[in-house]
Amino acid sequence: MKNQHNLNRRDFITTAVTAGAAATTGAISAAADAPQHDASRPLRIGCLNVASYSHLPGQWAPLINPRKGKQDTPFTGMDITHCWEIERSKAEEFAALYGCEVVDDFDGMLGKVDGIISGGYYNHPWNHIIHEPYLEAGLPNLINRPFANSLSKAKKLLDAANSNGATILCPSSMELNDAIYRASAWARNKNIICYNATNSFDDYPTHGVHGVYMICKAIAQAGFPVVSVGYQARNWHSPPGILTCEHEDKNGRRFFGSLHQVNGSWATLSIHTPEEYGGKDFNVYTGTDYPFNKTEIWAPTIWAFQRMAMFGDMPQTLDDIYHKTNVFLAGWYSVLERGGQPVKLGEVPEDWESPVALPSRAQDKTVALFRAKFGA
Repeated sequence: MKNQHNLNRRDFITTAVTAGAAATTGAISAAADAPQHDASRPLRIGCLNVASYSHLPGQWAPLINPRKGKQDTPFTGMDITHCWEIERSKAEEFAALYGCEVVDDFDGMLGKVDGIISGGYYNHPWNHIIHEPYLEAGLPNLINRPFANSLSKAKKLLDAANSNGATILCPSSMELNDAIYRASAWARNKNIICYNATNSFDDYPTHGVHGVYMICKAIAQAGFPVVSVGYQARNWHSPPGILTCEHEDKNGRRFFGSLHQVNGSWATLSIHTPEEYGGKDFNVYTGTDYPFNKTEIWAPTIWAFQRMAMFGDMPQTLDDIYHKTNVFLAGWYSVLERGGQPVKLGEVPEDWESPVALPSRAQDKTVALFRAKFGA
């Protein structure tokens, strides 16, 4: 049975693009009365984008399917059964390691799996194409960050989910952890003066986005939506950089927070209120030794996806996903088009596209392969 969303399509699109507005009406119900999957058997998972700059081979897949000859412990009730990568030879390497079947094309897992996990980076300008058949089939989709490189593409993904009762998880390990969930719970209904945060960084779209998603989870989803973003840096593909986010509370009061993108920090957040002298600290740690080196950062994403697949329980609404995508793209628009000046969320043109190729990986041919297959 498909999860029935109570989301009005026009509401989430129009409210999310209005500067300073948080889309709160019509949020997806986070509770289901019964599992959507028979828990007596593993969830069959199909994996997209399994090799090229992907979280799957080293971080997520070993928690699901133990690798041959490795000391891997399965942490889930899922089983990776099929995979696809735009370079078939890389998919075959993944399949040999994790004991699954390669499909010839991205939609070749339809009818064979209960859910989709996409792990890559380079695919994000084409996510609206490669996830469309699975969203139309009503399947749960984990779509790794970044979600899309334009607002119009993001809307296509969200519309497909909304129209077909599909669920989406668009995760960052910097938001799906205990520290940031505690931060969001603590911040709710507080009189926030400002905040300062850090996240580890090498370029904006692959790791700067982690900090953006973290701020959206901890602050925006606590009831303080982002109104504008300014992003200043020498360039977007090496540290340091700083994003300044303007937020608005339910009474229309504005405040600012800073996100410093630096080397050597997983993630930190300090929220300042009149009662909390020096700021309330929430720091993200990777965990010390087994099993905490798995459960602090990498496993929560997979667990959240499994729960979503079984119960239709989305950790974030479609509105939330649109909002953080809008914030991410506003940062891009600021640094590329406005010289670091603040950009209101509603000022990002719907069809404006952020770049995908990475100067630090100039020899990688994945972008060219996607363009050859799907177009620019």
